[in-house]
Amino acid sequence: NKNVSKIEGSKYLVDEFRSAGISGVPQKVMVRYNAMTDMIEVQNEKKELFSLVKTPPYSTITVLPDNTIIKLLNYKTKEGEVNGYLVELFNSNDIAFYRRDRITLQKGKEAVNSYSSATAPRYVTTTGEYYLSLKNETAIPMPKNKKEFQKLFPTKKEEIAVYLKNNSFSLKDEKSSIEMTKFLSNF
Repeated sequence: NKNVSKIEGSKYLVDEFRSAGISGVPQKVMVRYNAMTDMIEVQNEKKELFSLVKTPPYSTITVLPDNTIIKLLNYKTKEGEVNGYLVELFNSNDIAFYRRDRITLQKGKEAVNSYSSATAPRYVTTTGEYYLSLKNETAIPMPKNKKEFQKLFPTKKEEIAVYLKNNSFSLKDEKSSIEMTKFLSNF
């Protein structure tokens, strides 16, 4: 804890508290998302901090002024099933597309000799991980290639193949993935 002040960067994507509506809470509250611990921090009128409980009535947070929706969901990762917060990028007709925002702590390094310099530990934003949820089920990782994507929708395989052929599409690009999700929601 005494070395926390020496860590470079921030464990928050946005450091300041912003006004938000939380499902199950009648009034607006001030919140910020701690991407390191995957917790929503709430600040009351007395400037006291507490973490939002990860239970159902408080599962949807709408952050103002840009109306960013953060949802508490079950989703699958390499480590197994997780109950955590995902940013909703698209939701229509039983198909939802989410992004997981994470920040990790990168360890610092001591100087090995007088020619090298020491580096301080720092918070590092990891690249976005994307998830799909079909019919409000557990969200699954976005497929890494087009064939895996087509396997998710075996009855629509031909339509997806035509769409992929006629449109420049990359599973690594967020806007492109949102467009693909919009296309799938029309079935």
